[in-house]
Amino acid sequence: MNFMNIFVAVAVSASVVVGAQDVFASDNGVAFLKEKEGHLACAKKVYSLPGVRFMHKIRPVDAMAEVSVSGLPEGLVWNASRRLVEGVVDIPGEYYYKVNVENGDSTVQETVSLTVSPDLQQPTPFMGWLSWNVVEGDISDEVVRTVADAMVSTGLKDAGYDYLVIDDLWQAKAREEGTGFPSPDSIKFPDGMKAVADYVHSKGLKFGIYSDAGSKTCAGCFGSYGFEEVDAKAYAGWDVDLLKYDYCFVDGADDALSAYTRYKAMGDALKSSGRDILLYMCEWGAREPWKWGAETGATTWRCTYDTRDGWNGTPGGIGIVQSVEGMKDIWPYSGVNRFNDADMMCVGIHGKGKSSNDLVEGAPGMTQTEYRTQFAMWCMWSSPLTLSFDLRKPIAEDDLAIMTNPELIAINQDPMGQQAEFIGEDANGVQLYFKDLANGDVAVAVLNMGDKTQEYIIDFSRIDALDADIPYKVRDLQARTDAGVHEGIMNVDVASHETKVYRLSR
Repeated sequence: MNFMNIFVAVAVSASVVVGAQDVFASDNGVAFLKEKEGHLACAKKVYSLPGVRFMHKIRPVDAMAEVSVSGLPEGLVWNASRRLVEGVVDIPGEYYYKVNVENGDSTVQETVSLTVSPDLQQPTPFMGWLSWNVVEGDISDEVVRTVADAMVSTGLKDAGYDYLVIDDLWQAKAREEGTGFPSPDSIKFPDGMKAVADYVHSKGLKFGIYSDAGSKTCAGCFGSYGFEEVDAKAYAGWDVDLLKYDYCFVDGADDALSAYTRYKAMGDALKSSGRDILLYMCEWGAREPWKWGAETGATTWRCTYDTRDGWNGTPGGIGIVQSVEGMKDIWPYSGVNRFNDADMMCVGIHGKGKSSNDLVEGAPGMTQTEYRTQFAMWCMWSSPLTLSFDLRKPIAEDDLAIMTNPELIAINQDPMGQQAEFIGEDANGVQLYFKDLANGDVAVAVLNMGDKTQEYIIDFSRIDALDADIPYKVRDLQARTDAGVHEGIMNVDVASHETKVYRLSR
């Protein structure tokens, strides 16, 4: 759901700009963001699976500051040339190390916590289907069962899409009197929500549900504010696996500190519910959740408003252009069990959605090249891969090929969990990204934001994960073909709105 859709219904205060988003903030909220950031513009609470390569890129707020690291656990080393911690920790546990930031004559220390565990909630970005873009209020028991069947029969489940998440408007008109129990709409779900979850689980899938940290959901149903424990226990009783938690109708709590408090209340309630339920935080990136989301119990947080089915959004709308702008610079905050989410993909909708149809330039819908770009960049960013097209209808073969490309999915699901690092954009609107992979390979993406085909030279010396003096075997992940051996540079042609993705191996 999208705050922009209900903007007029919410009382808001004056806004200030923090990062790339407008943040409705109090003085306490601004102070809270500064405290969470400290002297580091990167994650300070990080995770790893035991025995799996770990990487933590350290970036100071002052880019010119000198950085070093001390107190590393066994198995990790400081790579000063790349300013990152890397290595393998074999023994599960809670570890801490110090990042020393030197600025002139003063040195400050920041503490990083590292959790190494085989039981992380979300070691790789979750993959699944969300109902809102094409179903909205028509969600029902029948729709869920139809979609669950289709996820299996089309091969989406085998490709890794195993979460089926229902969005807003599943609720009854009001909570149960006296108990406050969050009953579902008895017409849409005549057998209750547990029966729906059981059917989804019978297909080898996981079941997700939706609520809101405000008094109401974005569509006006009852929210969970003040009922966190009641709702968490209800979800656990229904065998829910994921909660998508929105941030509409927050009644004056529009700053980062208030958002943190409300999300942590639900995170704590889910932990006490008796069931392992993933908290998917949906406050749209407005309050920079990448800085504080992991401390609420969430493992994924939305970083943009709702994506629309178009290349470029009109004011208030998020097309690919706005998704790129919102995601490209927050890569230092992503990692295993803490993923930046670029929202639902529109691959396969072709302008036939509901909420995805508005706030786009021109008619809704994108070209297949643009849909391939959306999918490729979501994979490069380690964003959750969430489909939102109409699974009640047949899928075109080309659409299915885009969303099940195993070589791009492997980039998204890489166990080191890195988000692609944005290197820069040239005068023709061509952007360059790279992503470190667990086996030592490097994924490189070239994205043409412009309206004309461009010749582009990938200069290996600009990518600090590569050695310009060593030959690399190159694999084209979009075409799924080998692209030869290259050393130092690689010349490519990139069509308008196209993204080329290559995997480079020594």
